[in-house]
Amino acid sequence: MLEKILELRSQSMSIAQIAKECGLTIGQVKYRLQKDRAKPVTPPPARTELDWQLPVFYGRDIVKVMVQSPTTLLVYWEITWPRMRMIASYLQADYRHIQKGLRLYDVTERYFDGKNAHFVRDVLVHEEAHSWYVKDIDPGRTYIVDFGLYEQNRFCPILRSEAVVTPRNSKADWGEPLVEPVHNPATPSWFENFSSYSLYAKT
Repeated sequence: MLEKILELRSQSMSIAQIAKECGLTIGQVKYRLQKDRAKPVTPPPARTELDWQLPVFYGRDIVKVMVQSPTTLLVYWEITWPRMRMIASYLQADYRHIQKGLRLYDVTERYFDGKNAHFVRDVLVHEEAHSWYVKDIDPGRTYIVDFGLYEQNRFCPILRSEAVVTPRNSKADWGEPLVEPVHNPATPSWFENFSSYSLYAKT
């Protein structure tokens, strides 16, 4: 009966008209409507911890570097499946089992062209890893990081990060100039050999 009363009410019928339609008194109709309003409202289900978690992957080919301390960087990356398949085809190997690694360049006060870093340091990472801490670096320096693969004893860069600057862990000397980071790192030269043609030429 209540469903019918609510349906008639939604049609803009008056209480008297609803009572007549349903064979009830006006008081009975009002009572049922008030009882319906008094029903407790069921709150929406509480959001679980999983609902608040960020997605693991975003579908982008990217490598990012975050400064954790004057001597530590956090590097994280994502490689999409199309890029993985292209690399595997180019190297004729299973991408999952190729050794992954990071190449760290100290490019302080340099417009980096891929070859003029103060020093280069390689860091091997686990094949399932998507982030890695690079420790024991120098404070107050500018760094760029390549993510890539080691194939036949050579490093093949795939993605390059933007430059980051580690903070000092000591006071600056009086009058010492501030050095801006390099904002336009060069593209890894090895990756320039990749193209969609490379992928289809081997099939």
